[in-house]
Amino acid sequence: GGEIRQSSPSPSSSDRRRQLRAPGGGFKPIKHGSPEFCGILGERVDPTIPLEKQIWYHGAISRTDAENLLRLCKECSYLVRNSQTSKHDYSLSLKSNQGFMHMKLAKTKEKYILGQNSPPFDSVPEVIHYYTAKKLPIKGAEHLSLLYPVAVRTL
Repeated sequence: GGEIRQSSPSPSSSDRRRQLRAPGGGFKPIKHGSPEFCGILGERVDPTIPLEKQIWYHGAISRTDAENLLRLCKECSYLVRNSQTSKHDYSLSLKSNQGFMHMKLAKTKEKYILGQNSPPFDSVPEVIHYYTAKKLPIKGAEHLSLLYPVAVRTL
């Protein structure tokens, strides 16, 4: 199943359009709007918890799967998954106002960096923790921080 289905109208797509922006530009929290796995603002990332136990670590999901999860969540929602191109790296998938961004968390000399301008970190959770409070050093995402962790849905 590698085909990408774009235009299957889901019953909720019309509801979703209605609740994107509250009138007057203010953001009103919409209780019914986001699925339960979409994160809560300011949820603290504990950098001492190993990556495998972090709620926002989704393991070996594809880029498409990541986008399908993020599509239901707010801008600045994020998750971490295994990189599909190199097995020692991870990818940070982020929803921005332009769509989706996938940034490599590259491992160099036992340290992790996010993009070219990132300081090195000892672990992926430390990278994520840092960028929940700082703007991302990534072109196209300079105004974004990691605000809403997308939790793994436990079946």
